[in-house]
Amino acid sequence: MEIAPLKGWVLDLVAHLDVACPGFAGAYLRASTERRQIIAAFMAAVRIGREGEREAAAMLVTADHRTILEHAFPTVPMGLRRALGKSGPQPHEPAYYRDLHQALLSGQRQVTAAIMQSPKLTPDRLAIITALPADLCDARIVHRVEARADAHDLTLVTSLLAERGIDRAEFIDALRRSTAPLKKVVQRWALQIPFPPHPIPAAKGYRPIRDGRELRKVALAYQNCSRRYTNASIVGENAFGEFTDDDSQTALICLQKHEDIWTLDGVYVRRNRQVAADLDKRAREFAARYGILERRYTTGSDDATAALKRFTRSVFDW
Repeated sequence: MEIAPLKGWVLDLVAHLDVACPGFAGAYLRASTERRQIIAAFMAAVRIGREGEREAAAMLVTADHRTILEHAFPTVPMGLRRALGKSGPQPHEPAYYRDLHQALLSGQRQVTAAIMQSPKLTPDRLAIITALPADLCDARIVHRVEARADAHDLTLVTSLLAERGIDRAEFIDALRRSTAPLKKVVQRWALQIPFPPHPIPAAKGYRPIRDGRELRKVALAYQNCSRRYTNASIVGENAFGEFTDDDSQTALICLQKHEDIWTLDGVYVRRNRQVAADLDKRAREFAARYGILERRYTTGSDDATAALKRFTRSVFDW
């Protein structure tokens, strides 16, 4: 049988037990992946005294897998052996084995199911499974979560969607049914989040943009990148509205909030071309009637830089 290499903390213990029971190291190195992980779990759970080293080593060489686990843990939960068999050829840190045992012992059905349905287990995968709330802890979701930080973010985003009026169960069902990356699913549902109350109410000639779906349509209609402001609009840092004057000319008004004060960030037309002077004036006057201040640039400007801004607006402003 081929001898697999070994590294990590188990190597020191294997070498130590081989002194007490010659041949133990060779038996361990020739063992199957599952048996190596079961022995590692025993070593992580049991402190072997000097006087018991020979007896422990002999047991680890000759005993079956179930017996080794029964010596390691007071209670061996269903699925532990199978989970260890999916934990790879190399031993993990001792905490992994204790955490895996505790996760299966907890009796949380969704955790046990996710562990059993995972094609392979690692400390990171186990941490993801145990970090997710019960309704998100589903194998169809878990295997698409790439890191612990992503599990944390998904939990927060799911709660945010629910707090902003999105049906939590429907969103999670969409996550389960979709085969797309989780980020794509979240992005689609984030478009449904209602924006905070608009600083200018709906009125004749003015239509506030209410959510990301509307903002996306506006971006397509105006052929600009206003949709990049979706997140800023969700948190209330920006707001958009479509203004129509008495001559049926339309423009997109972008508002920005700074220290609880709303300012007019800009008036834009299709493809960010130069706005007609009369349309620009009417849009600004309309916003001013609702207490919207003109944005003041503190960096200083002159006619030349203003002209440059007009030429490069479509490149830099959006």
